[in-house]
Amino acid sequence: MSKQSLDVIDFTDYRSFIADRIRKLKATDRKYSHRYICHQMSISSSGWLADVLARRQNLKLRQVTPLVAILRLDKREAEIMRALVMLESSESTEMTEAAYAKLQEQRGFKTEQVDRDRYLYFERWYYPVLRELLMVTPFDGDYEALGERFEPPLSAQQVRKAFGVLKRLGLLTPGAPSPVLVKKPGETAHWAKLMKVYGELSQPAMIKYGPTERDFSSLILPLSPEGLKQAGEEIAALRKRLLVIAARDRGTPRVYQALFQVFPLTQPLEAPRA
Repeated sequence: MSKQSLDVIDFTDYRSFIADRIRKLKATDRKYSHRYICHQMSISSSGWLADVLARRQNLKLRQVTPLVAILRLDKREAEIMRALVMLESSESTEMTEAAYAKLQEQRGFKTEQVDRDRYLYFERWYYPVLRELLMVTPFDGDYEALGERFEPPLSAQQVRKAFGVLKRLGLLTPGAPSPVLVKKPGETAHWAKLMKVYGELSQPAMIKYGPTERDFSSLILPLSPEGLKQAGEEIAALRKRLLVIAARDRGTPRVYQALFQVFPLTQPLEAPRA
């Protein structure tokens, strides 16, 4: 994809989008320099925009509206720009959630809960993988060839059965935008079974794939119940950001499993004495 064809939906960082937009505007109108934009924003420092783009300063929400007008953004572009700035300046979980919801709305994301009638979706690790794989690769009816694309490989019979399950559950919608599936709050048994299998799959992957094909890391850290809650909120925000990255990714597709785990390694410890 050329830079000329890039759209705001292709960015997860407002700075990259601003820099790209200025390049496009300047190609047809030489006046679009950093100094000109600072003047139009009534900002005395001619280096303000350079500082923002270099991450020495952050764009403030109140600065988005005038900047949107100067950069000639349409309504959709302006909403995404505002949401990206909100993400960086967020001071609460609620604000972060609102920003991600706005990004998902503008990018056409939809979420759908897997209710009790669809719990079968969590019975096999490759059901969700097959659904994602069919979104990014054509299928010509060769179940055996498709099964060989999985890691570890599946038999033609397993793939055929998985097709039947997804169709029966209404989770295959060729040619239509597919919602992001989320588990229903409170459902644990089937989800725990799926997480256990994913954890088992990660062990051989650590050995088989090099650092250019996988990413494994860990932390050992003390957390209180409140700290654990905050860690969970940070992971939830990261999951949503990864969805945004996947949606605008234009590289050669491959289905990945991103597994986040935070669990105790000790019994509760006594609080340090004052």
